Amino acid sequence: MKALMMAGSALRRLARDRLALFFIVLLPVVIIAVIGITFGDAASERLPVGIADEGAGPLGDQLRAGLVASPALDARAYDDPDALRKAVRRGVVSAGVVLPAGYDQALRAGRPAEVTFVVDQTRPAPAPVRTAVSAVVARQAAEVKAARFAAERAGVSFDTALARARALADGQEQVRVEATTIGGREDALPTGFNYTAPANLVLFVFITSLAGAAGLIEARRLGVIRRMLATPTTTATILFGEALSRFAVALLQGMIIFVVGWLVFGVDWGDPPAALVLVLTFALVGTGVGMLLGSVLGNAEQATSIGPPVGIALGMLGGCMWPLAIVPEPMRVIGHLFPQAWAMDAFIALIAKGATITGIALQLAVLAAFAVALLALATWRLRKTLAG
Repeated sequence: MKALMMAGSALRRLARDRLALFFIVLLPVVIIAVIGITFGDAASERLPVGIADEGAGPLGDQLRAGLVASPALDARAYDDPDALRKAVRRGVVSAGVVLPAGYDQALRAGRPAEVTFVVDQTRPAPAPVRTAVSAVVARQAAEVKAARFAAERAGVSFDTALARARALADGQEQVRVEATTIGGREDALPTGFNYTAPANLVLFVFITSLAGAAGLIEARRLGVIRRMLATPTTTATILFGEALSRFAVALLQGMIIFVVGWLVFGVDWGDPPAALVLVLTFALVGTGVGMLLGSVLGNAEQATSIGPPVGIALGMLGGCMWPLAIVPEPMRVIGHLFPQAWAMDAFIALIAKGATITGIALQLAVLAAFAVALLALATWRLRKTLAG
C-alpha cells in the first residue's frame, strides 16, 4: 500500500510540473508529427505530384486529366511554375510537371513539345513519380502519333482521329506489372509515422527515465529516504515504491505516444496485445536504468545534463534515428548491445512483418533480461547506500 502511495505521489507531482509535462507529453508528439510529415510515407500507393499549366491548350488538359486519373499519382494543381518549384523544394510534393504554352499547337503541327519534369534529387520519391508521369505522357504521345497518321491517310480531321485512337486505347486490355521484393516481408521496414512513432516512443521513454533519476537523487540528498526508514517502512517497500513511481511515469509516457500515434497519426502497431506487452517491458527497462542512474550519481544536475545526450546517443545506435538495416554490420552488432535496438526490432516485426507475441519472444526475453539486470543492480546499489 505504501508503495502505491509513493507512485501516486510521484504522478501528482508530475501533473503539477508543466516543464516535465512538456517533455513527457507534448515534445514527443510534436517530433513525431514533424518527422512523419517531413519524410512522408514512402510506401504510399499515390505519390503527390504538382502540375503547373502555362496555357497548354486542349491536349494539355487531356494530359493533366491523365495524370489526375493515374492510380500511382496524387495530382495537385499550382498556379505557376515558381510556386510548383517552391513546393518541390519544400517537400510538399514529390515532383512537378510543367505543361508549356503552345503544347497543343505543337503536337497538332507535328512539332516536338517538351513537358518539364521538376524534381529535388535529394528526396527519395522522384524515380517512381518519373515512371508514372512518363507512362501517362507516353500514352498520349502514342495516341497523338496514331491520330496524325490516321488523319493523313484517311483524310479525317485530327480531332476525329484522336478520339478514335483514344477509344481504341481505352478498349485495349492493359498489361499489369507486379514488382516483387526479394526476401518478401522479411526485408520490410515501416515507413512514415509507422516508423517515427515507435522510434520516438523508445527514444523518449529511455531519455525521460534517465532524466527522471534526478528525483531519486534529490530524495537521497535531502534525506527523505532515511526519514522514511525511521517510520515503520521497510527498505524493500521503499525500493519497490521508488521503482513503481518511475515505472508509472515511463509507462504513462509510452502509452500516451502509443494512443496518440494510433488515434492521431493512424499508426498500425500490429498485434495489439503484443505491442502493449512490448511497451510495458520497455518501460521496465527504463525504470531499471533510471533507478541505477539515481543510485550512482551525486546530484540532480548530473542526471538532467547526462541523461538526454546519453539517451540520444544510444537511440542513434539502437535504430531510433534511422533503421539499423541500412548501417554496416559492425554497427548493427554494437547497436544490439543496448535495449533500444531490441525494442526497435520488435516494433518492426509487429508493424511491418505482421508478427505476433510469439514472433517477438526473443526480443521480449532480451528486454526483460535488461530490465532484471538493471533493477537488480540498482537495488543492490541503493541498499548499499542506505546501509551506509
